[in-house]
Amino acid sequence: MARRRLFRPEDAHALRTAADPDISPDGRRVAYVVVETDLEADKLASAVWVAPLDGSAPPRRFSDGPADRSPRWSPDGRWLAYLSSDGSPATDVHLRLAPLDGGVPQPAGSLPGPALQYAWSPDGAHLAVVCRTGVPDPEAQTATERNAPRSVRGLGARLDGVGWQEGRRHIFLVDVGTGDTGQVTRGDYDHVDPAFSPDGATLAFSSDRHPRRDDRQFRGDVWTMPTGGGRLRRLSGGEGRASHPAFSPDGSLVAFAGHDSDDWDADPALFVVPSDAGAPPERVAPDTDRGTLLVPGAPSPLRWVGNRELAFLVADEGRFVLHMARLGQRRSREAVGGEVQIDAFAVEPRRRRAAFSSAWLDRPSELYTAPLPTAGRKEAAAPSQLSHLNDDFLAEVQLTKASRTSITRPDGTRVEYFTLLPPDRPPRNLPLHLDIHGGPHGMWPSARFLAFHQAIAAAGYAVVLPNPRGSTGYGQQFTEACTGDWGGADCEDILACCDDLIRKGTADPDRMSLGGGSYGGFMTSWIVGHTNRFKAATAMAAVIDQTSMALTTEIPYFSLWNMGGTPWESPGEYQKRSPLTYLPDVETPVLVIHWEGDIRVPIGQGEELYQGLRLLGKKTELLRYPGGFHIVRAPSQNVDWVRRTLSWNERHDSGARRDGRSRAPRKPSGSARPLRGRSETRR
Repeated sequence: MARRRLFRPEDAHALRTAADPDISPDGRRVAYVVVETDLEADKLASAVWVAPLDGSAPPRRFSDGPADRSPRWSPDGRWLAYLSSDGSPATDVHLRLAPLDGGVPQPAGSLPGPALQYAWSPDGAHLAVVCRTGVPDPEAQTATERNAPRSVRGLGARLDGVGWQEGRRHIFLVDVGTGDTGQVTRGDYDHVDPAFSPDGATLAFSSDRHPRRDDRQFRGDVWTMPTGGGRLRRLSGGEGRASHPAFSPDGSLVAFAGHDSDDWDADPALFVVPSDAGAPPERVAPDTDRGTLLVPGAPSPLRWVGNRELAFLVADEGRFVLHMARLGQRRSREAVGGEVQIDAFAVEPRRRRAAFSSAWLDRPSELYTAPLPTAGRKEAAAPSQLSHLNDDFLAEVQLTKASRTSITRPDGTRVEYFTLLPPDRPPRNLPLHLDIHGGPHGMWPSARFLAFHQAIAAAGYAVVLPNPRGSTGYGQQFTEACTGDWGGADCEDILACCDDLIRKGTADPDRMSLGGGSYGGFMTSWIVGHTNRFKAATAMAAVIDQTSMALTTEIPYFSLWNMGGTPWESPGEYQKRSPLTYLPDVETPVLVIHWEGDIRVPIGQGEELYQGLRLLGKKTELLRYPGGFHIVRAPSQNVDWVRRTLSWNERHDSGARRDGRSRAPRKPSGSARPLRGRSETRR
């Protein structure tokens, strides 16, 4: 077998991703989405594929693309529906119905705007479709109308990845046979996540009907109403977020994912409530101290397996695994696990089988299937791989394996970190690149950053990925441990992970670089303002000034929660927790990276960092990428910032040894300044 070459930044373009599976009603097939890079258009393209669930034949492409997603089989087995567009931002998204007995896919109904979500009725005769209404058509406007000012509707008028939240999202009922379309929900509210009751008579959905709903993001309740329209009934408790409602097979219960508080650092959980609202919601498996996977815009993280059993995704110490829980039991059990990050799944209850898409730090995304455990079998069965999207790539390119390590901090807190080492060098005295995740309530690893981390490791670095306190996946107490203490114990956890690799002789203390995005960009900027240990830093989409961040981000209440009030109530805290305050002490060269379309952390944050460092005579450069959002970016840009990060590190690594020979282990560098600006955690 020919020797495989090392990973390169541009290899990100070759990776393909499986996503959002759905199992056919007869349990024989699974539809899913394949995402790949369209190099000519410089964007991601997606199409629907279908595979036999037993793996008896290769998967086949079902739709043409270039932007098809959310495949769902009709319960009667006659149709496969999916959302489709030509990929242009100005193009409406249509719901298409593909007849399984042959024929060309047709648009479903006559909707007044782009389709965002949908659900089949139990008999397959109707579709509940979420559609954005009241959005002006630029092509129908006069020049004067296009140049008129925008009247901004509250603090929640923008959403990163979407832009301006114009109009309202309403649910429409589409008759599959006739195409007749009628609006079900009304009023000055948004309605999402529709779900039918088993008899088709009731619709459940999520909606925020709070008086200050236009000032809020990621909040709302679960409601029900008669399918044909009528009185609404609220099922959830009125706090936090309640989303993805799903009726039990007998219709007596509704499960949903969300919170029972308005705390921004609360781990999501799973709840059930009587469908007649006869009792308050109850938490499912309350002693499972791990958060349910709840990502805006992602598929539902939960499925009923029977009238008393649920399957759902859980964040657990760097993994996204499938758990199962019986109602009334205190703990859930792992159904599909291992070193995996499952991002979406479907179940076939009768055969107790799941299909899921999954990846890991050293394993690209693929589609898998696995039997669900029964009461008499405690151990989960090994999954079977259905897709082979990346086989050819892996035959040519070597990925370095990931490892995990735990350390214990002086206060007894256990902190984990992941490491990727160069596959072609001895693991001794390597240059170290520290990458800090966003959030702060995120966690490493992230399959979305597989290409970045593999490219850095292949370039010769020991890549360290810490999960400091504040990271999700380690229990509620750990998640909330950095609230009110950004730059305190969380920072010390991060540096302790680097020191652990230095003590082991893996990393060279004089050849360390760091970087991160969002909260990771905050921490990068914070660290270089408090220590000189690192030779180069890359701050991407970094939070720099807590005051201007709170007054420009589309989620201002997140800032208020973490800073303990408004900038006028806690001015000292805002100044103390801002890396901007410590820029005069920065000696590390800083590469500032930001996207002009970022709404979550607006580009003014990056401009403050860059301009402040320049005014102080520090070494810095600014990269402004056009367009993009906080997370969504063009494929070419994702490759470019990897290359520029490597170039920045190498430019400032004056002690680089090109001969690959190792040197004796050394203790941590003595050039570190003591950390400042910490406060005791308030909570």
